Amino acid sequence: MRKILLSIASLLIFAGSINATNIGYSKDDIDRLNTFRLGSSHKQGQAIRFSHAKLQALKGKTIDFAEFVVGSKNTTDNNINVFLATTLTGTPIAEGTLEVKRALTKIKWTLDKPYTITGEEECLYIGYTAEIGTTYNLLMSDKSCDIEGCNFAYKDDAWVDTYGMDRGSALIFVNVEDADNLTDAIIGKSNFDGYYKAGDKCKFTTQFINAGTTNINSFDAVVEIGGSKTTQHFADLNIEPKEAYSFPITDIDTSTEGAQNISITIANVNGASKEADTSDNSLTASLFFYPKNMERSLLLESFTGQGCSKCPGGHLNIEAAIKQTGKDIVEVAHHVGYQADLFTMSEDPTYIFFYPNTSSTFAPAAMVNRNTYANVSTSPIVDAISINKLLSTIYYADTKEPYVSLYLKTTLDESTRELNVKLYVLPHKTVPHNNSVFNVFLVQDGIEAYQENGGDNYTHNRVFRGTVTGNAWGYAVKDITAGKLLSWEKTITIPNSIHSSYYADETKNNVEAVLKNMSVVAYIGEFDQNDNTKHTIYNCCEARLGESHKQTGFAKPTDVNSAEAEQTLNIFVNNGKVCVEGDYSRLSVYNLAGAQVENAALAKGVYIVKVVAGGKQTTKKILVR
Repeated sequence: MRKILLSIASLLIFAGSINATNIGYSKDDIDRLNTFRLGSSHKQGQAIRFSHAKLQALKGKTIDFAEFVVGSKNTTDNNINVFLATTLTGTPIAEGTLEVKRALTKIKWTLDKPYTITGEEECLYIGYTAEIGTTYNLLMSDKSCDIEGCNFAYKDDAWVDTYGMDRGSALIFVNVEDADNLTDAIIGKSNFDGYYKAGDKCKFTTQFINAGTTNINSFDAVVEIGGSKTTQHFADLNIEPKEAYSFPITDIDTSTEGAQNISITIANVNGASKEADTSDNSLTASLFFYPKNMERSLLLESFTGQGCSKCPGGHLNIEAAIKQTGKDIVEVAHHVGYQADLFTMSEDPTYIFFYPNTSSTFAPAAMVNRNTYANVSTSPIVDAISINKLLSTIYYADTKEPYVSLYLKTTLDESTRELNVKLYVLPHKTVPHNNSVFNVFLVQDGIEAYQENGGDNYTHNRVFRGTVTGNAWGYAVKDITAGKLLSWEKTITIPNSIHSSYYADETKNNVEAVLKNMSVVAYIGEFDQNDNTKHTIYNCCEARLGESHKQTGFAKPTDVNSAEAEQTLNIFVNNGKVCVEGDYSRLSVYNLAGAQVENAALAKGVYIVKVVAGGKQTTKKILVR
C-alpha cells in the first residue's frame, strides 16, 4: 500500500507542473567560480528583464513563483530582498524577504498573489538586493554569452546592464503557469576586435541564447557587410531552452581597407515566420581591415642576469620560439629580475612592475608586447623555461590590433658619436583611449662577458643600453587619431662605454659601446601606471644606428618627406665658423654650458647650434677641430 501511495503522489506532483514553464536566460549550471561583486558599495543585487514582445506572447499567463541562486549567505540577517517590478527604480508590483540558508542553491520565492501578465507591460523585472560585506561575492552568473538588455546588477547605488562584462546571465528563474510553447532567440555579444588585413580570409563566431521554451532545430544567419548580403542556413540542431549556441560566419568580403560596418540577424528560427520577439535578433558592429601590406612587429622583452644559471637555456628557448612562430619579433634583454649585474641600467628596475609579484621576481622570463594572456599568466611576464608559454604568448599578442605604422629614421656622426633619432607615427585607426606612450631604446649585440653556466666569453645579445628619451616609460601621447601624423626627434651623444647604474666605481665594469653593433628600437602602446595588464604595445620597429626603417603600410611618405625637407639644413664648420647651406632666419651658437658665443674663430670643442628655418627650429651638436 505504501508504494502505491508514493506513486500516486508522484503522479499528482507531475500533473500539477505539466503546464508550468520555467523562463529565464540561464541554465541550471551552478559554479562557485562564477560568483562576483560589482562596485564598492555594500548593497548588491541582480535582476533579469522580460521584453514587451515576450510578455505579449505570455499574455494571460500567471507568474506564481521565482527562484534565485546567490554566491554567499553572509548577507545582513542572512536575507535577500526580492521583487517583481515594471521598472528597477519604481514601486514593485510584488516584493518579499527570503532567508538564505545555503549559498549556491536555488532559493524559492512564492508570490503572495500570483501575477497575471497583461501583455501591456513595457517590460518586467524580477530580481533581488541585499546588504553584504565587501569581502563577499553575492552575485552569480553562468559565464555564457552576454545578451543586451536582459541582465542587470546593482553597482555603486545604481542598476547597470551587465552586457559587455563577460558575465553571461544571472541565475534567476521564473515559473509561468500554463504557458504555451514559444520560440525566441536572443543574439549575444560577439567580438569583432582583432588584427585583420584587407584581403585576408576571415572567420568570425557569433552566438545566441535560446530564450524560448522549445528546442531550436534550425535558423538562418543573415550577414550584411559593405552592401553585400549573404545567408547561411543551419539545420539538424537540438538547442535546448536557455542554452547558448555559437556558429561561424564565413565568406565575408574583406577586400576594402578601413572600417566596415557589419550586421548579423538570426531569422527563420525553426522555420517559423514569426517568433515571440525579433527585436533582439540582430547585432551591428564595426570591422577594421588594415592595409594588405601592413607591417607589424612584436616586442619581446626578456629578463635575464649574468648570475642566472638557467638563463642560457631561456635565451635558447626565446630564440627557438621566435624562429618557430615566424613572426617579426624585436627582442630587448633587460638585466633585471634575477640580480643587478654589469649590464643593468637605471631604467631596468622600473620594469619589475610587470611581474605578478614585484617582491618575488625570477629569470629567465619574458613578455611579448606587454600583453597579459590569462591562460598563461596573471601578468605580462611568463617563465622563459617553458617554450610553450612563450609560443602561446606570442600567438596571443599577434591577434591584437597595431593601430599605427612607424617610420624610424636615424643619422649617426661616427666622429662625434652624435645620434639623431626621428620617429614618425601614422595611426590607421583611432586608439580608443587617451593614455598611450612611446619610447625609444638603445640595444647592443655581440658583447662578450661572463655568464653563469655560459662561461667567461658568453656572447650577450639584444642588451638594453638605456633609453634615448631618458625616461623609463617614455613620453605620453594623449591623442592618437586616424590619419593624424605624429613626430618626435632627439639628438644624443653615445659615450665610448656604458657603465652599469649599479656599480659605484665608474672606472670599472664599463662596457664598450660599439656603434656598429648597436640599434634603436621604438615602440608605442597603452599605459596605466596602476595596472600592469594595461600596457599593450601597438607596434614597434628597429633600425641600426645611421639607418632607417619605414614600415610597409606607412602610407604618407610625402607628408613626412615634405616635413623633413623644411628642416633639412646642411650645417658645417669652416675656419672656426658655423655655416649653414640653405635658407634660414636665425643662427645661434652655444657652448656646452649653455652660454651663447660669437660665431667666429671658435676654439676647438663641441658646440650646440640652433637654426630657425621656415618657422621651425633645428638643434645640432657640432665639433670644431
